[in-house]
Amino acid sequence: MKNNFKRFDTQNYEFNTQSKYGVYIIHGFSSSTYETKQLAEFLGNQGFHTITKNLPGHGVSARECNNVKYSDWLYSVKQDVAKLVSESKKTYIIGCSMGGSIALYISSLFPINGCIVGGTVLKFKNPFTINVTNRLFCKIIKLKKKSDINKNQTIKFYGYTEYPLIALNEFRKMNLKIIKKLVKIKCPMLIIHSNSDRLSLIENLNMIYNKIDSEIKEKFFVDKAHHNLFDSNPDQKNIFNKILSFIKEN
Repeated sequence: MKNNFKRFDTQNYEFNTQSKYGVYIIHGFSSSTYETKQLAEFLGNQGFHTITKNLPGHGVSARECNNVKYSDWLYSVKQDVAKLVSESKKTYIIGCSMGGSIALYISSLFPINGCIVGGTVLKFKNPFTINVTNRLFCKIIKLKKKSDINKNQTIKFYGYTEYPLIALNEFRKMNLKIIKKLVKIKCPMLIIHSNSDRLSLIENLNMIYNKIDSEIKEKFFVDKAHHNLFDSNPDQKNIFNKILSFIKEN
């Protein structure tokens, strides 16, 4: 199991800074830029100014993540995207898992030219645990080893070796806010889902597709990718090429 916890990166990344076409990429909950760096580099090589940064409390420790409010995540991304929009002719935002949720929120606020989300988690796979048990007890039991929760040894873990449970409750509260914002999204939208994703329910894809007010919206399915869609996986090439095609069309 020890090797499963090496997918972690403390660094922020920015590529092709001279381009006037900006792409901001957001990683998932308790993860890091490890899962988004390859996509940022790929799109940077295709002529886009790409940025991917560790969210507040991420890229450090699970205990530090527990000290952060969801408003800190949203504020940090809003500040970065506002700057990128002011510098760019066109701006796109991409997110995976919780990063997808944040990307949706940002798309409801800014004049974004396109939003791409994958493995988005607005509704949780284990709702009673997240909405009731963890909400009540997260300040007593603050951390939980990922290996204790995920007994399947084939699952690849990203980021911390433990789930920061107070931060998980912040994720839950943030989603309640973001779901209400979906109707305000009008930009072109690409929603990616893997049939092998064990964390993001297809209900999330359908809810996003049905609630947003975008004239241009598309579902894209793959079969073999794991939850961290933008990191190395059997469908990565197809996913990257689809993202590139969508951005060029919009």
